[in-house]
Amino acid sequence: MQQFKSLQRLLVFYASTLLVMLLLYYVTFFDGLRHHSEQHSIDTFHALQYSITEHAAPIDVEIEKILKQPAFDHISYQLILMMPSGQTYIHRKTRPNESAFTTVTFPTVNAATFSKDNQSAYTVSSSALTGTIKLESGHQVYIVLRYEPLTVEWTSYRYWLPLTVALILFFIALFYMLHRRTNWEQLIAYTDNLSVHAKESYTPPPFLQEKSTTEFLLLGHALSRVSYQLHNDYRRIKTLNHRLERLVDQAPLPMLMSLRHGQISFYNQRFETIFTPSTKNGHRHIITDFVMGKDEATQHILQTLAGLQVSRTLTVYGIQNKQNYQLHATPWFGEHGQVHGFTVMLNDINELVNQNEQLQQQNKQLQQKVDEFNKLRFVIGHKLRIPLEAMIDILEPIDPNTLNARQNKTLDTLITTSQNMLTALNETLHIGNIEVRKTRLNIEPVDIYKLGQEVNELIINDTRQRGLELIYFFAPDCPRSIGTDDVRLRQILLNLLHNAVKFTPSGHVALIIEQTDYEQMSEANKETLQSINKNLTADAVSCWVRFSVQDTGIGITSAKQHQLLSYLNKPHSQDINPVAQNAIDAGLGLKNVNSFARLLGGFIELTSTVNEGSVFNLYLPCRCPNYQPVYHPSQHLNHICLIAVVHQPLVAQHLQRLCEHLAISSTIYTAVDLATIEQLTERLSQDQQSLAPILLLDYEYYDTSAILVGNKPDTDSSAKYQNSLSQEQADLTKPHLTHSNHIVTSVDRRQVLNSLLANTSLPKILFSMKSERRIPSMLLDQCDGFLAKPLDSALLLSEILRLTMPARKKLTQTQDIKENISETTAQEESSQPLSPLVLVVEDSPTNQKIACKMLSKLGYLSVVAEDGQQALDILASQREEISLILMDCRMPIMDGLQATQAIRAQGDDIPIVALTANNTEEDRKACMRVGMDEFLSKPIRKKDLETVLQSFIP
Repeated sequence: MQQFKSLQRLLVFYASTLLVMLLLYYVTFFDGLRHHSEQHSIDTFHALQYSITEHAAPIDVEIEKILKQPAFDHISYQLILMMPSGQTYIHRKTRPNESAFTTVTFPTVNAATFSKDNQSAYTVSSSALTGTIKLESGHQVYIVLRYEPLTVEWTSYRYWLPLTVALILFFIALFYMLHRRTNWEQLIAYTDNLSVHAKESYTPPPFLQEKSTTEFLLLGHALSRVSYQLHNDYRRIKTLNHRLERLVDQAPLPMLMSLRHGQISFYNQRFETIFTPSTKNGHRHIITDFVMGKDEATQHILQTLAGLQVSRTLTVYGIQNKQNYQLHATPWFGEHGQVHGFTVMLNDINELVNQNEQLQQQNKQLQQKVDEFNKLRFVIGHKLRIPLEAMIDILEPIDPNTLNARQNKTLDTLITTSQNMLTALNETLHIGNIEVRKTRLNIEPVDIYKLGQEVNELIINDTRQRGLELIYFFAPDCPRSIGTDDVRLRQILLNLLHNAVKFTPSGHVALIIEQTDYEQMSEANKETLQSINKNLTADAVSCWVRFSVQDTGIGITSAKQHQLLSYLNKPHSQDINPVAQNAIDAGLGLKNVNSFARLLGGFIELTSTVNEGSVFNLYLPCRCPNYQPVYHPSQHLNHICLIAVVHQPLVAQHLQRLCEHLAISSTIYTAVDLATIEQLTERLSQDQQSLAPILLLDYEYYDTSAILVGNKPDTDSSAKYQNSLSQEQADLTKPHLTHSNHIVTSVDRRQVLNSLLANTSLPKILFSMKSERRIPSMLLDQCDGFLAKPLDSALLLSEILRLTMPARKKLTQTQDIKENISETTAQEESSQPLSPLVLVVEDSPTNQKIACKMLSKLGYLSVVAEDGQQALDILASQREEISLILMDCRMPIMDGLQATQAIRAQGDDIPIVALTANNTEEDRKACMRVGMDEFLSKPIRKKDLETVLQSFIP
């Protein structure tokens, strides 16, 4: 039993439980006997009290009669009768084998224990009951009643039966434990047999069904299955290990495994053959003991492998054999995602590197020959072309009439030969390359609004890493599409923006696209334009587009600006100081920018102030402008009051310009205080019956540690905004910008902004340069929408319409009824019907033009949306005017199927016709499944389109 500790502990626990239960039984039993004796004494006392109180003045004889009653035969007592005269009588009796009462004691009983009639009281002790009985006649009786002694009669079943049952249960448990021990011995022997002999097949445990319990049978079967599975896994692991050893050890490439800190834990035979690592006891190698990086960056990576999270391929060379290798290091991770070590493989590329070096050397020699040839070509061109041109200039003016036939023939031969020689010389020396750059341009319609967005997406990561704010604004009156080369224009804007980010330590970088005309340009700009191309005048190009890249960087000194302006205004044929040109190119990289701008027919303008920032303006002529609206006006915008709190005054200025264009009532702040909030609250209370307010909050302003706006504005731009808008602030019903003239601490600002955020009836939009997951969740929960910077004005309008829809519906409910009545009257009075409006949802500009042109020829008006989200916005603002939707199925952001589902989910039954290039039955079913009414395949045929329109539009 000693080896089965669990059975021993279980038996001890069972025996202890029986013993405790037996003790509890006897303790309870004897305690009940004691309480019974005590209660018998109390009952005897009450009976004696009752018998004595029946006599008004009891005498000793009457007391003796009472004590001779049968109830007092087996009781030990002492009774003292005290007469009113003081005479005392004592009566005693003891049971056999009890000690007699030796003294006469008068029991003291607490007065509080007397009964209500103050006649009797008693006290119970561990051995006797003492009591006092007082009569009205003055008699007093003092009583001591001893308890009946406890006697144990072991012949009674109440004493020996529990002990006997406990012993029987103990022996039953002991027998069960011995039987269970046999089962455990069989299970242990079976387990030992499993661990010694590998099982080739599954065999059940050798337990007898009638001698083993169910749990032991199940446990034996489970152990047998586990043993069989472990044996299979062992064989498989052994096979895989054998394969891996053959694959790794016999691999032709050196391989090794290193720990997280670079110590080598394993290497194959090929690695040992090439690098011959030392086998000294306790010597631990690292990777840099055998190879080194080709440069400092590679060596740093080798020395800091612990921070490597992805696979890297490095070029290294052996320290001993000086051979070049390509090192592939791949980290391997633990179950929690932490790097445990690296697998390294070395590939010998020494021959390839040598060949590459030889090729580079040959290339260098060839480049030297090319440079010499170019130099020689320049010399030949200069030495031969000038005499040939001079010869031609001399021969061509000769009058043939003054010469005879032979001289004329000679003259013709000389002129023809010299011209052929000049042509051959020009072709040989590539003189025509001067015009090659112009022929490479691809002038076509370019959506400059979308191009600006794409450029912002390419530059936004750099601005976020440097902690800068990116601003993008497209003027409402600017043409959306102009004829230019999108590749060159993209390169110009990216170069200027990268340059602005590079030299801006803090603040913002902005891209502003707007229209200007020839008359609005400065005189310096006009002179520059005339020096570029005398043919481009005010008559040739009436308007220009200005791409303005602004920053708040370190600025450019006056001397440097003079060099840049001189370089920008010089024609390409004119030489420039090489030292100045190298400084210009190295500092700002304007060589390609200026060249591309001149090729596109435009020019670059520069203005800068040291420590305040720079502005680079790119002017391009408007060739074939297309004024397709970017921001779609809507009557619903007239019922909206935009409250904006922004960080940058430039954002406030252009947001104000957008609101004026769309007739949106706005109040835009670049600083707020308590007085501003009071003024704003009063404004909202006045306009609550006619306008739906919405708040636009700049998170960078909310998160700034402190904003100081003293009696003087922070910047010159703030002063300009304050002066230009001082008159507008007098009338709060007009959109305006406001600037506080107090010192606003971060605590005050947070208190003011939190009071705005706490207004649950005011819809709120938060916009920030940070991603949404980096904004505190508590602040996001208080806002209804989130927009990322740079602020997309079209997306902002969509969010404003979405969030103010409930308030606008509530405000315009009464107005709609009146307008419906007036419109019905106007339609009845009107004799000329209006043309139906068709919404064309298409992302391809070419397909947009084709569809709109077909609709125009068929007598329909059209409005264009570039994706599904923009289509939903236009439909929400112009639902009453739109009669049908031509929906392209394949579009970015939101495709036609998703947009149709959203429209049908709103309960709108407007006819929707699918446009798709895939004319298959599956596409047709998919379109019909989401709720489209008809299906047209591309290219659209005019007759099919007319048939569909006539079937859906009366």
